[in-house]
Amino acid sequence: MNRIVAKQRGVSGSGFIAIIAVIGLSVMILLKLFPVYMEHFNVSTSLESLSNEEDIKELNKRAIKTLLQRRFSINNVENVNQEHIEIKKTKTEMTISIIYEVRKPLVGNIDMIIHFNDQITL
Repeated sequence: MNRIVAKQRGVSGSGFIAIIAVIGLSVMILLKLFPVYMEHFNVSTSLESLSNEEDIKELNKRAIKTLLQRRFSINNVENVNQEHIEIKKTKTEMTISIIYEVRKPLVGNIDMIIHFNDQITL
């Protein structure tokens, strides 16, 4: 009875495969989401840069949308169209909203849908 039983150490084969699968899936999701969020960062900075424009409130809605589309073209934004841009003007202020979603395939017929809603009041 004085024998010390050696304790089993380490991970079993199936446990190791499960850990690798979870790490692999996490890395795959990260690699798919990173470009989407980088593009969203470009959309946000383009929208915020409108506050630095002189006489932006005097422009009509079409001119503002064209200005934004040019900035999106320069920043390689592909998921935002003019139909995603909404401009509301009042006598005192102007609100520009960009609402869009990005759908990325994950595995097989499983997709990720990322919804963005950016807004600025000038």
